[in-house]
Amino acid sequence: MRVLPIAVLSLFFLHFVDGYKILVFSSKFSHSHANFLGQIADTLVDAGHNVTTVLAEMDPHVRDGTEKSNKIHMEADPSVKALHEDPEIQKKVNFFESNVANPIGPLIIGPMFAYTFYYNCKKLMDEPGLIGRLRDEQFHVIIAENFEFCGVGISKAIAPKALIGVASTTVFGLQHDEWGVPTAESYRPTSIVSSLDVHSFSSRLFNYYGSLVDRIMFWFPRWAINRALKEKFGPDYPTVGEISANVAYVFTNAEPLIEAAAPTTSRVIDIGGIGAKQSKPLDEYWEGILTLRPKTILISFGTIAKSMYMPQEMKTGLIKAIARFPDVTFIWKYEEPEDEFGKGEAATAPNLILSKWMPQVDILAHPNLAAFITHGGMGSLHETAIRGVPGIFIPLFADQPRNAGVMEFNGFGRVYDKNDLPHVDKLTKTIEDVLNNETYRQNAKRISAMLARKPFTARELLIKHVEFAAEFGASAALRPQSLDMNFIEYNNLDIIACGLIVSAIFAYISTKFLMCTVRKMARVVKQKKE
Repeated sequence: MRVLPIAVLSLFFLHFVDGYKILVFSSKFSHSHANFLGQIADTLVDAGHNVTTVLAEMDPHVRDGTEKSNKIHMEADPSVKALHEDPEIQKKVNFFESNVANPIGPLIIGPMFAYTFYYNCKKLMDEPGLIGRLRDEQFHVIIAENFEFCGVGISKAIAPKALIGVASTTVFGLQHDEWGVPTAESYRPTSIVSSLDVHSFSSRLFNYYGSLVDRIMFWFPRWAINRALKEKFGPDYPTVGEISANVAYVFTNAEPLIEAAAPTTSRVIDIGGIGAKQSKPLDEYWEGILTLRPKTILISFGTIAKSMYMPQEMKTGLIKAIARFPDVTFIWKYEEPEDEFGKGEAATAPNLILSKWMPQVDILAHPNLAAFITHGGMGSLHETAIRGVPGIFIPLFADQPRNAGVMEFNGFGRVYDKNDLPHVDKLTKTIEDVLNNETYRQNAKRISAMLARKPFTARELLIKHVEFAAEFGASAALRPQSLDMNFIEYNNLDIIACGLIVSAIFAYISTKFLMCTVRKMARVVKQKKE
């Protein structure tokens, strides 16, 4: 009777005997961050590694992201949990009305992040025996994101063979300094910039301002986490920046083929689209919806910005524009189809379907889908690119303006200002352009084919680099020396100053010599005349 358990145990041991022990730290701050880290964890499990995910609870509405790894759930600090559960706060934070370029924004959001990250990290570190148990596991690799910072911070105390940093978006703000990635603000779009004209002074100036916004906003939580770490481990404990400087690799959620080219380093590995799901045939209901008319347009603003909280004038603008396309079916992800708007104004458009949920991946793969109207989140971008669907990108907050901008830059469609949603004529012309301009669809299909034939898949890049780091640790050859340079050295200001001084001395001597020569010649000329 004991044979079966022993056999199962043996199979379990054989499964992991050649695998590495990997710890993924995932703070459940938002769906996109948790999903990306969860996809990393599950991919490594599928590759035969023993993966444990520490899930630091923050927002109770955010899913775990991982389904296959071992999970350690850490409860949120009570004040942080209350903040995320307060429905009034959720209503007040309306991303359809916010201004990402507001200079006051970083001074409000930054301290708010600092508060939540600090108390949540303190509670996690104070969990009896947690750090010791994790250290005793002797993990080969820890994978943690430089966003919430607690996982990166405690990695030094856990002492893995290698630390791998993560950016659930692209590298931005202070991450450039921590990982040694050049900022290139003159042509690398920052988070709040949806259109960067590299030949325009005002455009480059605004992009530089965007870089300052990112840096200021995330300086506050870095300061808070550094404070928490030193309170726990002592004043000599390294900062998040010092720990991050020595990562083995950095995984980003970027896909180079739908980006704007910019400088990087050898240890930055782009694995955008790592969790892209395979599409399936639609069920009878959704197949019927997609075949009602020759063309269908999908509308979704993601999970955080709920359409039900969209200002009324924006909803009205969308409805009026939709009504001008009677031969096109519009599917709109709308959280409360039975509310006053759903039963009233929305019901006046016979070609509009409101739905709480839809199989987005499967709909994007349907031949009748003509366009995708989206907020420009990273997940939506990758799904759009993989399926080869043109789009209208309406960024709302965070890095969405940049995401939308690179999609327009690569010919996938148009960026549309959310504040122009009430302007029916302008919205109508934009929809007509994306529907009728074949260039967008051709570009989308071409890049989709390129993504399908890449020399190395995101999955292969992830697994090989994690295994390499687990075997050899961080390589000093991949660590940029710029991390050890001060501002003057990095920008060669001392050399420039020296050059200016030498030039000034040379100019002074040359001028003196020239004046002396002129005076001598003047005397000679005068003597000849006399």
